[in-house]
Amino acid sequence: MLAEGRAAFVDLMHMADETHELAGRSFGMLDEMRRETEELLNGDRALPTAAARAQFAEHERLWESLLADMNAYEARRVRWADEKAIENADFDAMSADHEYFGDYVQSRASIMKRLNELIGELGALAVSLTVLREQLAPIRERSHAALEAAATEIAWAGLTGQSAYALQARLNAAGDRLRELDSGDGESGLPRSIPDQYRDVEREIAEIRDSIPRPAI
Repeated sequence: MLAEGRAAFVDLMHMADETHELAGRSFGMLDEMRRETEELLNGDRALPTAAARAQFAEHERLWESLLADMNAYEARRVRWADEKAIENADFDAMSADHEYFGDYVQSRASIMKRLNELIGELGALAVSLTVLREQLAPIRERSHAALEAAATEIAWAGLTGQSAYALQARLNAAGDRLRELDSGDGESGLPRSIPDQYRDVEREIAEIRDSIPRPAI
């Protein structure tokens, strides 16, 4: 009877070991995805960070909980690292740890579910950030080029007085807003999308350029 109990105990520990390793690998995958997402965000300050930061915070909380559990598991598991310890163990010695390893396997189910959900959420976020970065690149390039062209056109128009000051003030405001968007201020303008906010600036610069008097041909 005791021999059968020892065999069942060994089988349960092996199952707990597999569960433990799987949770570690899944968290490693999640950690790698987080680093890749952070690289995306660090590479372009105009990208929205609020959604990512919220997921990163949960990632950190989950890691703290998971790390504590994993350390506790490994401390308990090392008692049985030597096969002779199992061969010589009595029922009482195995009973408490048998319950612990069983509870550990069961508790990993909910953690693995959340890990997989976070992996999916971070994956979707990385895709959306990549698409957004690709959308922003041409709009931002056009806006900066238009801003520079408008400044040159105002200077060459030789305007004086109130009309010159008004156009320059509008252009300065558009330039300030463009730099704010480049530095990550676009999130404060939600629910309008960040590309839409860039397009607003692009339209404003276009209107300024249309207002610059052109010499008669």
